[in-house]
Amino acid sequence: MKRGLFMYDDTPPEYVEASTEIDYIPINSTVVSNLKIRVAETPSPSRELEDLISSYNYTVAPGDVLTITVWEHPELTIPAGSFRGAEESGTEVKSDGTIFYPYAGSLQVGGLTTSEISAMVRDRLAAVIRNPQVDVRVAAFRSQKVFLSGAVAQPGTIPISTIPLTLIDAIEQLGGLSDDADWERVVFARDGVQQLISLRDIYEKGEMGTNLLLRDQDVIHIPRYDANKIFVLGEVNLPGSLFVSRNGTTLAEALSESRGINENRADGRGVYVLRNTSIDKDDAGYPVYKAQVFHLNAASAVGFMLADQFPLKPRDVVYVSAAPIARWNRFLSLLLPSLVATNVAGNIEDN
Repeated sequence: MKRGLFMYDDTPPEYVEASTEIDYIPINSTVVSNLKIRVAETPSPSRELEDLISSYNYTVAPGDVLTITVWEHPELTIPAGSFRGAEESGTEVKSDGTIFYPYAGSLQVGGLTTSEISAMVRDRLAAVIRNPQVDVRVAAFRSQKVFLSGAVAQPGTIPISTIPLTLIDAIEQLGGLSDDADWERVVFARDGVQQLISLRDIYEKGEMGTNLLLRDQDVIHIPRYDANKIFVLGEVNLPGSLFVSRNGTTLAEALSESRGINENRADGRGVYVLRNTSIDKDDAGYPVYKAQVFHLNAASAVGFMLADQFPLKPRDVVYVSAAPIARWNRFLSLLLPSLVATNVAGNIEDN
């Protein structure tokens, strides 16, 4: 059908056949012991990270500014002066990775450490100066940086320097995580490859295995936890959604946030947690949605104890079923208008 300048296709879309596989799991002490969050008693250090930090050396690149000092030869060192800092009076590395220094000529310093540059300058000056004492430092780190965005106090860039920069160091330098940060789904990108990192293990358990030594052009994005919601439906006093707290939310906490189970209408034996787990394909290539349904009998004190130990995940749906008498009352409330209408119609016919 043509309307104006646009074409509209009224043909209904073709839907791909799909199926669902559901695992029914009663909530008991065994299930809870395998699902609840464990806190590490002794934080384990990351040996790999320690080795990377101990062997770390900053290499100079185009854009960096170097300060080269030759002791007892002030004529070779440009003085900073009262109104010039070390960055302004230093020697900038050119785009081709070279610098020029008096009596040493053009030097290729790109990709070298300051100690290697110092040795190079000393060898060049040895032809005109006896036993030159050379010191090379980076006055301004301009060539390498990492990018940090999202739910941090001050998103921005951080230069790579002679001090090793880790993921946690970068976050803390920009003011730390904001209150609405999702610290379990941090997006880290390097060389076009993304991975998800959980900061919970670092901040809460002291596990440094997920901490990383950052490199030039690394990108870190910390999302907000707006999408990390739990939905509580059914026979509770305040149905709705709530955010998963940074330290995790249990089933009991979710029910409490919903002002508890409605004792007049709810069946405490029927508390369910519905959880999507994955999407696969069957042999014919059709999608298969896999889900888990956890069932809790909260009619006893033991049930509430288990609920307090059962951790929920984002996008979980908590459903509290209605008691038989409540379902019967609803049925009567739907049936009553029809009975009244039938009775009125009968009276009219009799008259």
